[in-house]
Amino acid sequence: MMSGSSIDLTYIRDSPQCGSLMWVGYPGELGGTAIANVVFGQYNPAGRLPITFYPASYVDQVSMLDMSMRPSSTSPGRTYKFYTGQPAFEFGAGLSYTTFSYAWYNDSTTGSYSIESLMKNKYDTHHVLIELFRVNVTNTGSMNGDDVVLAYIVPPQVLRDGVTPPMKQLFGFERVNLNIGETKQVFFPLNIESILTIARDGSKWLHRGQYSIVIGNQHMFTIELHGPSTLWQRFK
Repeated sequence: MMSGSSIDLTYIRDSPQCGSLMWVGYPGELGGTAIANVVFGQYNPAGRLPITFYPASYVDQVSMLDMSMRPSSTSPGRTYKFYTGQPAFEFGAGLSYTTFSYAWYNDSTTGSYSIESLMKNKYDTHHVLIELFRVNVTNTGSMNGDDVVLAYIVPPQVLRDGVTPPMKQLFGFERVNLNIGETKQVFFPLNIESILTIARDGSKWLHRGQYSIVIGNQHMFTIELHGPSTLWQRFK
């Protein structure tokens, strides 16, 4: 399937005559060779969808004049962060000729942090490390291949000042090449910038509550921020 953006592909996804679907965007002059290499098994694909594929009904649910991202009474929202409907294909979806498994390597599965202590380094959001997550990735299939491991943070689903938080947010990804039966470790540093919430006026807030770390589709870690929610940086 070639297209410049997302289109409704549920009829292919749900067809008993189709075992898989290849979406290639606009592949260019060497696209035919690349597609043939995948179809005939000479290359093991590892691509991930960079966008959300909505069902056809989406165009009737959102006005073309409505550019808001978050869901409302007149919109189911946009992108993997805010779309509340059932996508035809999710952001990050992808197939492979082999299979992979993930195993948590950190010493614990929970962490508790004081907002007051994190605020001491409020002018260095990119380098304030909250936690370093380590995951072992194993090729459990019968063909060498790459896996793209996606790491998400799920913030507390609490409406604050009328602002809906994202359902989840990508904070890291890592591509790893694995032979059959091989295991490699990938690392995901979580810093302050990834956990801040943006208010309507653009200001950044550090909110208390429970945050979940999801690697792939597996919930692997829980972060508890305690103390009063605090303004991190005002919009300039």
